[in-house]
Amino acid sequence: MGYQVVTWVFVVVTFLIAFGFLRDETVIDPDDLDNHDAWKATTSTEQSFDLDGQGSSGICDDGLISKSTIPPDAMPAKPMVTPRILKKWFPTQFPSSTDDEFNEQLRNSGLDADATIKLASLPNYKVYKTIYGDDSAVYNVSLDRRFGNLCIWVSKFLKQIVTVLVHQNTWKVLIFGFASFSVAMQWTASEIVLPPFLERRYGESIPIYTIQSINLFGCLIMPPIVGALTTGTEDFQIVMPGLWIMACSPIFIALLPNVFGACVWQLVLTIGEVLWSPRQDSWTASLAPIGMEGFFFAFGSSRELFGPLGDVVMGAMNEKYNTNCLDCRDQYGHFCQNLSNSNGTLQCVSVQESCGLFPTALGDDTVPTCPTTCLECPTWEPTDPSAFWYLLMLFSILTPLSVWVFLPFLRGGRDRNDGCYGVFRMSKRRLLGICGAKNDARSSYDHVRAHESFDSEFVVSDDRPGVSTELEFA
Repeated sequence: MGYQVVTWVFVVVTFLIAFGFLRDETVIDPDDLDNHDAWKATTSTEQSFDLDGQGSSGICDDGLISKSTIPPDAMPAKPMVTPRILKKWFPTQFPSSTDDEFNEQLRNSGLDADATIKLASLPNYKVYKTIYGDDSAVYNVSLDRRFGNLCIWVSKFLKQIVTVLVHQNTWKVLIFGFASFSVAMQWTASEIVLPPFLERRYGESIPIYTIQSINLFGCLIMPPIVGALTTGTEDFQIVMPGLWIMACSPIFIALLPNVFGACVWQLVLTIGEVLWSPRQDSWTASLAPIGMEGFFFAFGSSRELFGPLGDVVMGAMNEKYNTNCLDCRDQYGHFCQNLSNSNGTLQCVSVQESCGLFPTALGDDTVPTCPTTCLECPTWEPTDPSAFWYLLMLFSILTPLSVWVFLPFLRGGRDRNDGCYGVFRMSKRRLLGICGAKNDARSSYDHVRAHESFDSEFVVSDDRPGVSTELEFA
């Protein structure tokens, strides 16, 4: 309870700091605007990126107004450091206007005195509140108009999602994301099932989180090594073996339901994960058009929608195949594993309190003992420790099988009339694809060409010749 209170205190304090001190402001340099020198004099020129093809209205793809003019309410931005301090800290990178050698170089270069002062001083930045809207009069927009603009942008956002969903690359990412849900359940099992499995069967002294850290450290160290060794290899030639390795990894803890088996499971799981998970990210990025990477990565994480369901299922499996022994624990969850002699009476106590549990003798000549695990608790009903891990392995295998079924579509290079993107075609190469063999009907660079063809559906236009600043969906 105390930890929860502290957590909420930090959350509230952080919110108050952010609400009171963070402001949504834009800082610009009047001498270095977004426009080029050729059209800098045209102060009414606007840059816009319109995602629904409704024409330019001075709005970028994130809803910000991008103009070459400076808003009338712009204030000077106070620098956080003075030129004198910069000169002191960086004498060679920031010469002052009194530096004779620096001035001599400027005179030799043909610059006048004004340019000397300008180069030796800090930029004259301007700051103003970030502006959102969809027309040139948005600087003086009323509160009602701002609510109207919000509705417009919500509509544009929904149109953008619908437009993205009609493209083939989007469905590739969605299919792989949902297909990887079953193998991703191993991460949930590692967090929810493994700790109580080890603690209930092998006691509180087991280094549970050290065993879990095998996966964490492996995912930190191994991806750069694997990436260097597999450079130039087609994505699914690495993804498919990685999925199979990770899907079959619970077999080790199923065959050896002990601490050693748990360590081997974490190690093999990590090897499979570092093969397929980073490649999924790079594959998703290769399919995404420029500026839409965020949407595609969100679609790639679509399996997270089933996250709460996975937690519920793992909790139910934990209760069924890894039952607890509450009769041999105190109210804090510790085992009553210490033998205590109180007034000539032997009792089992925990590290915090007396449990009211009496020790049991294993034989006439043995010393009474107290339970250190659920296996030693006299009222505990034993369960099969391997059943859950076998079920987890079988469920995880659904991921590589599902990916293999849609593999011709995910790899690309086929159209809808070619056996529904090759999904319903069967050949020797198709069967070998279950282990990652490359499809003979596809080049390893087809995903790059698919990316380029997807980008070609975006039309770039601008009123100024030779400058492309407006992005529209075709």
